[in-house]
Amino acid sequence: MAVLHGTMKVKDNGHLLIGGVDVVEVARESEFPVYVLDEELLRKNMREYRKTFEKYYPNSMVHYASKALMTLAMCKIVESEGLGIDVVSGGELYTAIKAGFPMDKVVMHGNNKSVNEIKMGIENGVKIVIDNFYEIELVDKITKELNKSVDVLLRIKPGIHADTHHYVSTGHEDSKFGFIIKEDTAKKAIKQVVEKELINFKGIHMHIGSQIFNVTGYEKSIEIMADFIKELKEENIIVKEFDLGGGLGVIYTQEDDPMSITDFVKLLIEYVKREFEKRELELPKLMVEPGRSIVGEAGTTVYQVGSITEVPGIRKYIAINGGMGDNIRPALYGSKYDAVIANRMNGKEEELVTVAGKCCETGDIILKDIKLNEPKSGDVLAVFTTGAYNYTMASNYNRLPIPGVMLVNNGQKEWIVKPQSYEDILRNDIIPERLK
Repeated sequence: MAVLHGTMKVKDNGHLLIGGVDVVEVARESEFPVYVLDEELLRKNMREYRKTFEKYYPNSMVHYASKALMTLAMCKIVESEGLGIDVVSGGELYTAIKAGFPMDKVVMHGNNKSVNEIKMGIENGVKIVIDNFYEIELVDKITKELNKSVDVLLRIKPGIHADTHHYVSTGHEDSKFGFIIKEDTAKKAIKQVVEKELINFKGIHMHIGSQIFNVTGYEKSIEIMADFIKELKEENIIVKEFDLGGGLGVIYTQEDDPMSITDFVKLLIEYVKREFEKRELELPKLMVEPGRSIVGEAGTTVYQVGSITEVPGIRKYIAINGGMGDNIRPALYGSKYDAVIANRMNGKEEELVTVAGKCCETGDIILKDIKLNEPKSGDVLAVFTTGAYNYTMASNYNRLPIPGVMLVNNGQKEWIVKPQSYEDILRNDIIPERLK
C-alpha cells in the first residue's frame, strides 16, 4: 500500500480519512476534483522547522515559500506558527498584504520584478532579493522616487548542480537566477549596491534547487559561499544575513526517502558553523525558505473514476474527473505519485493501470502503470502529496474549473479556496459591441 501521510487513517468500512474527514464523501459531493489539505500535518512541519532552528541556531528565520501554495488562509496559518513568507510576485505579495501578514517577515524574490512589484515591496517595507544588474538600478531609482530605503539580499549562484530534475535545479551557473561568482560578477554587483544611498545591503541568498535528497550539494555550496563571504569581509563588506533557500524533498512514491526536517536543519547548521568558524567569520543570521517540505505531503487530491478503457495486450486506462488542469506536474516534469482507491482501502493493490485525465491531450496522464485495487467506475481515487505546486499551477485548460482547496482538521472541513464555477471561468470574458 502507498505510504500514508499525517493524519491519514482507514475506517472500518475501508474509506480513507484525512483529518478525521471521510474523503470519499468529499469527492462524491463534487462534480470535479478537490484538493484536501491536512492542517495538522501542515502545522507540524512548520513547527519542526521553527523549533529546530530555535534550539540549535536562534539567530534565524524560516520563511515559507508561498509559491508552493498561497492563499489568504495559508498566510494566517503561517503567521500563527511564527514563520515568515517568501513571495515571488506582486500577486503573492498582495495576498500577504490583504491577509494582514506582518511585512517585516516577508522576503520578495523574482528574476524580473516589475516596477509596480518593486514599488509595492518597498512601500510595504519588505526585504527584496536582488537578482540582476538591471534590478539594482531599478530598485535604486524607485527608492529615490519614494524617498524610502529598502533592505536587500543579493542572489548568488554557487555553481553547484543539485541532484534533482534539471527544471528545478537553480544553483548552477547556467540558470536564469542570480549572479555568478566567477569573474567577480557577484562582487561587482554587491559593491554597486553598497554604494547606493537608500539600499541597505544585508547579505546574500542562494538556492540550489528543490526535491533534494542528497545534501552534498548544500555542503559544497556553503563552503563556496563562506569563501566568498570571507573575500567580501577582506574588502570591508560584511554579510549579516545568509539565506540558504529551500529544497528538501518529500515522499511522492515509496522509492523516495527524504531525511527528516530536523535532521536536514541540523546538517545545514553544522555546515554553516563549520565553514564560518574555519574562516574565522562571525556567524550570520541564517534563513531558509521551505515550501514543498512543509505543504507537499499535507495535500491530497481526490477524484472520481469515470470511463475505463482497455487496450488489449497493451494497457488499461482509467479516466478521472480531472487531469493536467489540476496537476500539470506529470506532463511538465514527469512527476510520479502514489495513489489509492479511497473507498476500498482494505483490498489488495494488484491491478496494473494507467490513470488518464479528461483533458483533450494524449499526454494528459496523471499516473502511468500503477497498481491499484481493481478500479471501477464510480470509485474515488486519492492521489497523495499534491499540496505543493498543484493548486498554484492549476489552469482552466479545456475551460475546466480549478478545484477548490478544503482544509480538514479534527473532523471539520472548510473551504479555504472555493471551487470555481463555469460562471467564474467566464467572469473576465468580454464581447466587443461590434460582435454582438
